[in-house]
Formats: sequence, structure tokens, C-alpha cells
Amino acid sequence: MFVESPIWALLLCLAGGVGRTLAEPLAMRQAQQQRIWTEHLRTGDNTGKQEMPAGIAYEREGFQQRRSINAPYWFDQVIDHFGSNQTFKQRIFINDDEYVPGGPVYLFNSGETPASPAYLSGGEPHTLAKATGGMLIIMEHRYYGKSYPVSNMSGPNMKYLNIDNALEDIAYFIRNAAGFVKDTIGVDISPASKWVATGGSYSATLAVWARKKYPDLIHAAYASSAPVLIEPDFYQYDQVVARALPCASDIASAVSVLDNILDSRNRTLIDKWKKAFALQDLKDDADFAGALTDQMSTTVQYYMPPAKGSDAPDSIAQLCGWFKNTRNIPLQNMADMTAAHIRNNRIDPVSAYSSDSGATNYALYQDGRAWFYQTCTQFGFWQSAPRPPLRRLRSKYVTSEWQSKPCQAFFGKDVSGIPDTQYLNDKFGGLTPDVSRVVFVNGLHDPWSELSVARNLPDSTRNVMITMPLASHVVDFYAANSRTDFGVDIARKNILEAIKMFLAQN
Repeated sequence: MFVESPIWALLLCLAGGVGRTLAEPLAMRQAQQQRIWTEHLRTGDNTGKQEMPAGIAYEREGFQQRRSINAPYWFDQVIDHFGSNQTFKQRIFINDDEYVPGGPVYLFNSGETPASPAYLSGGEPHTLAKATGGMLIIMEHRYYGKSYPVSNMSGPNMKYLNIDNALEDIAYFIRNAAGFVKDTIGVDISPASKWVATGGSYSATLAVWARKKYPDLIHAAYASSAPVLIEPDFYQYDQVVARALPCASDIASAVSVLDNILDSRNRTLIDKWKKAFALQDLKDDADFAGALTDQMSTTVQYYMPPAKGSDAPDSIAQLCGWFKNTRNIPLQNMADMTAAHIRNNRIDPVSAYSSDSGATNYALYQDGRAWFYQTCTQFGFWQSAPRPPLRRLRSKYVTSEWQSKPCQAFFGKDVSGIPDTQYLNDKFGGLTPDVSRVVFVNGLHDPWSELSVARNLPDSTRNVMITMPLASHVVDFYAANSRTDFGVDIARKNILEAIKMFLAQN
């Protein structure tokens, strides 16, 4: 994320990018779960080493030039669709290699991560475009990557970052796409071409909501792991993690003991355990408690079973292996696991886990800061400790109130950290959105499936729901995921069939 401010450290490492490192600064605890997803989304690969195609040469009547498929184009987007008509430059990528006149146009708004040209030649939207004679357009979300309507990310300057503007960005682009595409690459988009919104995670939510809000512009949508229920106190997250981990009872036991230690206010004892976890530099005890969820959460959220015949370890079995040491109490095993995680990934605990780190860094190119603003103002999504009698895999000190507390330090007194989630749920319908021609895809290992259309389809005559019991977050969407086992191949086949069915409808 280019010039990240320190607090972002472990959020965008779950969100990393081309050439970024795991210890790079990122954002708040609740946003830590984005790191791997954004890394996949930006690069198509969780190593950050996605190779790009070298470039293509092509000729069309009346338009001749040589261009790289990775070349960005810049669209004049409106800064505030509900205010002034001033514009900013929004980054766009286009692949028309498979396009035939009248074929669909797939639009992928990249959501909470910079737009990546890796998706021009890999990932499910590209697969769909190839199979249906379609054009693929990637649109960068405002305030992410290089698409900024402001000169810095101070609190007052964040006011144009909201769902209403983000959705209107999509509509405004589609309304002006024919001229823009003609001017940039010399290709005519046929009036008969139908638009399909696509996305994964937050960008999938945008795809669903854009289809609902602009049915005259968007013919259909493909939504991978879309959290359409906006939940400020997302305690359900841990329930999915607990079901996925065989060692959940050991983790719960360790967390219970840790909470008793924190309750004791015994400074010597608390500092002893902070050192055991390699988190002795964290001064705030709640920051210490919150840091312990990172490894377990991401292991489940991005889990993929080892391929058959592979020597790769099973990440869940590997994590739970730490708790097989019966000579230690579970808390010591958790400490050993966390310390190794921090050491092996070269994580700076202060940058990664301190709640107020980077609050006054207003420089651009901080994707984690932009996402934190969205969670503070509209989403919440605070992954909190479940209340008794539900089993907890994170400390009781990890509350939605604690996670939202830094909002004012980052963005000013007007940003309370109490997001208006009711507005979005009322407007778009939560788990029962009134939409048609949407393909909802979820892995049931994914904690975010609790907020998605993954169990009850609102209208099975107008929409399609596809689930993968052994898969997790957006595995069907990734550019670099070539796996064809554990249900992904069947899901992708069904996605294509659903999209073809929708395209045949008027």
C-alpha cells in the first residue's frame, strides 16, 4: 500500500500487494482479516509475485497502436455525485481480447484494494469473459490504489468515501463507457451488450447492490463471498472459526485463562505473558488481547485443503499442532504459536497491533486507512468476542467498542465509530435483498458467509446460490487459484451456467 501509516500493519498484510511485505503497516484489528483476501485480489497470488503478460499488439479499423494489456486508463469520475461536478482521475483496466460485438461486459470494481491487471488474464471474471465473448473492465474504487479525489487522507477529506458515491461511480462509468472505451482503445461497445457486475468480498457486495439500484444498467451480477448483512458487532465470526478448528476447545481454554490474568491487574504477571507472546512492546492490554486472534482467524478464513498428492501441510492441522504439547497448559502453547508467527513473518507488533498507531498520518496510498474509515462510518464489521454462553476464541476485551474507539483519533470528533448500519440494511435488504439475476457464491468455511446469502436464497426463481462446504473466502474468484478440487471446479461450472442463463434472459 505504498506509504502505509503504522497502524495498518497487519490489516493489509492480510491485504498485501505486489511487492509488499507481511510486516508492512496496515489497519485496525477488525480489518486484519482483509490482508490475505486483498493480497489475492491485488495480485492473484498470496505470494505477491503474480506474473503479468508481456503485452499484446493489435490492429483495428480506424485505430492502430501497440499497448500492454496492463496499461491503465484514466476516467474522469465525479468527486461528489450529490454535490459539485468536479472530477478526479479513476484508474481503469480493460481487456477486450475475447470481446465480440453484442457480447457481455464484465465490470469488476476492485473494492477495498488497488485494482490489479492480474485479473485481466486470470480469475473467474476473465474466465467468464473468455467463455461468453465478453469484455472485462476493472474499475478501481475511490480512495484506493491510485484513485484519489483528495490531496490527503485527513478526516474532513474522507467525506466523499461512502457507499452512495461508490455505487454512483459504477453507474456513471457505465453510462459513459461507450465513449470512454472508444476513445481509449478504439473499440465500440455494442448497444446490445449486457453488463455484468462482478466482485469478491466487499466488491461483491457492491456488485449485488449495484444490480439492485441500477437494474436498467446492470443485467446480472456474480458475487463471491459478499457480506450483504452489515453487522456492527460481528461476534458470529468466531462461531465459524470454532467449528473449523479441532483445537477450538484448547484455544477457548487459553483465552479464558488469559482473561483471568488480565482481570487480576497483576502487572508482573501480565507483562510476563506479554513477553511469552512476543508482544511485550504493546502497552495497552486490550491491544495485547486483540493481537492473539490474527493467526487463527486468517488460517480459517483463507483455508484451502492441501491438493491431493501434495507435500504441502494442512494449515488448520499445522495450527492445531501447537496445542498437542501436553506438557504445557493451552495458554503456553498459544504463546509459543503466536511468538513463532510474529517471528517468522517479521511482524512489528507496535505497528501491527497498536490501536492508535498512524492516526495522524494523512498521506495518500493507505488502503487500510480508507477501509478503516468505511468501517467507522458505515460498516462496523467489528469482529468481537461472543457473549456467554457462546464459546469464545478471542478475549472478552476484544469488543466492538474497543475496536471503534480509535475512529475519532484517526478522523476527528465527528466520526464516532458508531456506524449507521441500519441505513444500508434497510436500503438494500440485508440477507434478503430484493434482487434478480445474481449468482451468490460462498465457501462455508468462510466466517463471512454468516453475513452472506449462503443458506437461504431470497428468490430461487430469479437468483442462484452456490456453496462449497470445504472452501473459504472468495476461492472461486482468485486469479491464481487453479485448484479444481474440494468443490471449486463444480462451483465454477455452475457459475458459468448461471451467467449464461441470465445473459439469455431479457
